[in-house]
Amino acid sequence: MNAPPPQLTLAVEAAAVVASAVSGMVTAARAKMDVVGTFTLALVTAFGGGTLRDVLLERRPLFWVANKEYVFLTLLLCLPFVYSRRAFAAADALDRNSTFVDSLGLALFSLTGVRYALEAGLSPLPAALMGVVTGTFGGVLRDVLVSEVPAIFRPGPLYAAASFVGCLVVLAGPHLEVPQAFADASGFATIVLLRLASVRLGLRLPAPHWIGKAKGPDRRKPTS
Repeated sequence: MNAPPPQLTLAVEAAAVVASAVSGMVTAARAKMDVVGTFTLALVTAFGGGTLRDVLLERRPLFWVANKEYVFLTLLLCLPFVYSRRAFAAADALDRNSTFVDSLGLALFSLTGVRYALEAGLSPLPAALMGVVTGTFGGVLRDVLVSEVPAIFRPGPLYAAASFVGCLVVLAGPHLEVPQAFADASGFATIVLLRLASVRLGLRLPAPHWIGKAKGPDRRKPTS
């Protein structure tokens, strides 16, 4: 797979940081956090997946250390979001569009994860899994910090599955002899559209057999 220009990789990564940071800020606003909580949640959401990817691939320095502008950019996004009345008035609109924003972050980070994994010499399947890790782990940390079961672990709209399918589309490009830019764009569109379709049209993975069954008595506690 031919590597894209470094400037393009950085542009995709920066867009992923912005999209994921906005997702974290919207979640912080929903949880009524202050500026410290909002900034923290934005950082965790934006940097969590890429940091784990860099640790697993032994990439140093970490991507947000090498590009410290990402931290300042996140802070510049947080301050008006928290303190500007106009920005706060737009919070409801951001909340309604948070699925779309989160989908963009998922897709963009998944693509960068696949790219760096291939550069590190991983074969296609591990590279696809690394894309999923990069795209989803920030959201996992975000949900844990607001005391929610992470979205990728709950029955519901496609999240990790959408990332995985999109990563496979990207990796299929060389085998189908299509331009890599087209494969990347197709993978991006696949992730975003699968995520949005699953939310709006109810597209789901088959539910586990235990979902929906009546709960029996809690055997961890004595019954009266």
